Amino acid sequence: AWFLGRGYMVSIPVEPTAYDLITESGDGLARVQVKSTMSRDRNGRWIVRIHHMAYDSAAKRTANGARSRRAYSPNEIDFFFIVTATEDKYLIPLAETGTLGALTLDSKYAAYKVT
Repeated sequence: AWFLGRGYMVSIPVEPTAYDLITESGDGLARVQVKSTMSRDRNGRWIVRIHHMAYDSAAKRTANGARSRRAYSPNEIDFFFIVTATEDKYLIPLAETGTLGALTLDSKYAAYKVT
């Protein structure tokens, strides 16, 4: 709804993909992974997990046999759209997250907070 309210065309993939939405604007198409969080650190800052589970048969498993977590790659998504429990919203380019498995939404990401 946030994207539609700002004039983007939004598509939802029919087949399972690494992204949740494709948005279309004057800047072109973008693959968006939507994440939400209800977790805060001890200083009250929001923490959001941005990794995903490796599902291919070649993926390394943990010692107890669970699927391993891995960071998204530029071949999979372009942006994270993050919504907190208080409905704060962030649109963060993948390039700003590196290979992190989680983000602390502090001053580093303040410029990506959207209304």
